[in-house]
Amino acid sequence: MEGMDDRKRQINEAEQRKKEQAAALDALRERIGEAVLGRTGDFEPADASVFAELAAYRRLQGEIAGSQESIKAAEEKMLRLKELEERIEAREREEGACSKDLAGAYGRLGKLVLEEAERAEGGEREFCAPFLSQAEELQTKVSSLEDRLSGLEQKEKGNVFTWIGKSAQSLVLRSFLGKAQENLDQLRRTVGERFSRAAPESRSGETAATDALRDEIEAKRSEQAEISADAAGLKSEKRAIADGFSAEGGPTKYVQSLKNNISNAQGELKVLYRKIGAEAALGAGAEATDERARIVASFLEPDDAEAMAGAARAAQSISDCEEVIGKLKAAIAIDEEKAKVDKYRRLIQEKRERIAQAEKGILELEESIRDSEASIEKLREIL
Repeated sequence: MEGMDDRKRQINEAEQRKKEQAAALDALRERIGEAVLGRTGDFEPADASVFAELAAYRRLQGEIAGSQESIKAAEEKMLRLKELEERIEAREREEGACSKDLAGAYGRLGKLVLEEAERAEGGEREFCAPFLSQAEELQTKVSSLEDRLSGLEQKEKGNVFTWIGKSAQSLVLRSFLGKAQENLDQLRRTVGERFSRAAPESRSGETAATDALRDEIEAKRSEQAEISADAAGLKSEKRAIADGFSAEGGPTKYVQSLKNNISNAQGELKVLYRKIGAEAALGAGAEATDERARIVASFLEPDDAEAMAGAARAAQSISDCEEVIGKLKAAIAIDEEKAKVDKYRRLIQEKRERIAQAEKGILELEESIRDSEASIEKLREIL
């Protein structure tokens, strides 16, 4: 039993060596096959069927190169997408700042126009006529609320109930004041925007101050239009790139599919390299007669000698391992058959011993039968 266990251990070790050598052999054959196919260049055999793998090699290389170029292009587009998003965000911030500046300028212009319209005659007065009463009403409301709030804050605090009532009133007044001020500001912005776009005859009598504000507004509008146009162009480019990726399921999925294509092609190439590497070794032998193997071996160079020698050693090592494994398995099988023979012999011996014991018992029973029969005869004589 100990010998069998030792042989099984040796088989496991030999199997491990064989596995390691097989991996080394595959690597060396891949190296040789890749070198050989890489040297074929424009070579075209007279009979294409003799070297059919050459077409497969070129196809796979083309697929890998094409996928790599596509990945590079996709990554450049992804970088461009990111750059476009950043630029669009920046432009939107600039456009927001412009809108805020314009709103402020409209408000200042509207306030100024309304104030001048109260004292002026002609264009400005006529232009502001629809808004003057509303502006005056809102301004009065704002002033009134401010006065009430100021008076409330000047009152003595008093007891806690007075303080609570005062706080509640103050909160309500502030809310009304905020809404009224917001409405007044919106009216001024509306007036300012409309005045800035009005025809020249509607602005007769305008002052240098309003003229300067209108110039500021026009400059801001031009700036905003330029920013808006640039942002629209950037968004259009972004949309075109995104639509292209959408057809492929998105940039990440598209790039991953290309990487999978490369991985699959490289796997097929490795199989091809190993096959060509093995045939190169066969064709390099002095006894080689196969035309295809000789063609493959013709592309070998002195630099391949080390890899060829290593492949030969690995192949021999695999063969030696297989021989050792075969012998050890045969020895184990012999031991197992011997164990069976010993077992069967023991069983036969046990059965023979039982047969002998049975035969002895039979003889004893036969002797008892004879004694009984003799006794019967004597008893008959008495009768």
